[in-house]
Amino acid sequence: MLGQRSTIIALLLSILATAGAVAQETVQVSSSTELREVLDEAESLLAEGGAQQAFVLLQPRADEHSGNAYFDYLLGVAALDSGRIAEAILSLQRAAASAPQFSGARMELARAHFEAGERAEARPLFVALLTENPPPHVRIVIDQYIAAIDARPVAPSSDFSPYGEFTVGYDDNANGSTSDQQFLGFTLSPDNLATDTSFFEGGAGFNWTIPRSARFAWHLGAHAGYRKNPDASFVDSGILSGIGGMLWQSGVNYGRFNVDAWAASRDGESNESYSGANLLLGRHLNERWDLSLTLRGGALRHDEAIEVLDVDRLLYTLGFAYRFQSQGRVALEAIGGSDSERQSGSPYGNSKSGARLSISTAIGDTTYLFASLGSLSSDYDGLFFGMRRKDTQLTSLLRFEFRDVMTNGLTIAPRVRYIDNDSDVALYDWDRTEIGLMIRWEPR
Repeated sequence: MLGQRSTIIALLLSILATAGAVAQETVQVSSSTELREVLDEAESLLAEGGAQQAFVLLQPRADEHSGNAYFDYLLGVAALDSGRIAEAILSLQRAAASAPQFSGARMELARAHFEAGERAEARPLFVALLTENPPPHVRIVIDQYIAAIDARPVAPSSDFSPYGEFTVGYDDNANGSTSDQQFLGFTLSPDNLATDTSFFEGGAGFNWTIPRSARFAWHLGAHAGYRKNPDASFVDSGILSGIGGMLWQSGVNYGRFNVDAWAASRDGESNESYSGANLLLGRHLNERWDLSLTLRGGALRHDEAIEVLDVDRLLYTLGFAYRFQSQGRVALEAIGGSDSERQSGSPYGNSKSGARLSISTAIGDTTYLFASLGSLSSDYDGLFFGMRRKDTQLTSLLRFEFRDVMTNGLTIAPRVRYIDNDSDVALYDWDRTEIGLMIRWEPR
């Protein structure tokens, strides 16, 4: 972002050393030997370029020591230099508020606003620091930041990430059908009965992020995939999808808007498509909690033979997320919405409600865990075979990712997924377990 980045980093390390000495005279550094030892270790890690390690050391202690100006300062520096800008701003604001005379905290707060793209907030902080007769090496850094703010901003470089993936596994109900042999006295055809099969799935695509500033970026993506079910070929399926939109962040607020579309085929026949728009608005409530609202609307369409399934869909979620470690997150979402039938007399219009709990966390340097559990109820407007229908679908997923296996960009991801669709109409009552192993290659 600045022309002489390596020089500035070296100068900032000297600022940290100066700030540490000054802080002991200007703020209450610690109230216990244990905390003093933690702060000393964090200082050493930061001075050696170990911002990630310093953040991991300090962040779990934030609830206990938040309000100690020097703790908040070191946590803010660690968050900033490990890329957690919103968390850095919150910590450094606390440090500056509790110790207004602590110029080191205000210096890092100015730098955090700069990195967030909030140059209008950063510039007056830098200018005020110049009036306090800073040491010559600190003045050089401040002057360079002010010069960068006053210069024409340069957008970060874009990130284009192609990928290819292959999955092999077993599905005990590939067509998502009942296991009952009969319904209302009629014998069901084999295609309408639960069918187990191995499966093979291949796909390729890309994600392309094009930043226009530190706070705004365009995003494009596409994916093509095909799934082969040797023992249930009548549900072999293909999909082609695309997405395009924008992402933004301003301080503690963030958002995303995009349009997306996909077309799917089954047994070689194109029979389903979707196009819609999505809006997400979020806010970092503090260094651990996030609040988000998502709206999704679109048109789900089918081929002429099954147009009765056509609906206009509206979904919304209200979510809270808790960050319990640097790469650990628990999220709880409330879900609502509706499907509005397009064809007169169609019974497929419905109202939806539910919830989802998910967790993602690192469990090693290159190993990650993802798990989710959700329930979604669909209360249908019309009658099915003369009966009212309400489905409650329970979904669960457990997935591990082992990244950079043998070489950079190679991920191996085993997963288990379970779906239980409980329905008032026996024909739509089914459950399904899928076990798969995905290999993904993303060149870097």
